[in-house]
Amino acid sequence: MMRVTNHAAGPRLVWPKGARAPRLLLPGESAVLVLPERPDPCLSAWEAAGEVRVEAEPGPLPLDPRPERRRGRPSSGGEA
Repeated sequence: MMRVTNHAAGPRLVWPKGARAPRLLLPGESAVLVLPERPDPCLSAWEAAGEVRVEAEPGPLPLDPRPERRRGRPSSGGEA
């Protein structure tokens, strides 16, 4: 998955992998899309011209393998 951001003055059409229709990106809009493995010539030209930015979407953060420690129940203040 890639994050595509439109920096052009006008809208840009990006065709995600497996989509039936292209996705319209308005100026300043970003979208996370699955792009085809083969580079799109229009998208490559727009990226080279600085009109769009294509960057890898960071994956989810890894979970901490250590279980959370329980500190016990909070006291109600009435215990002596």
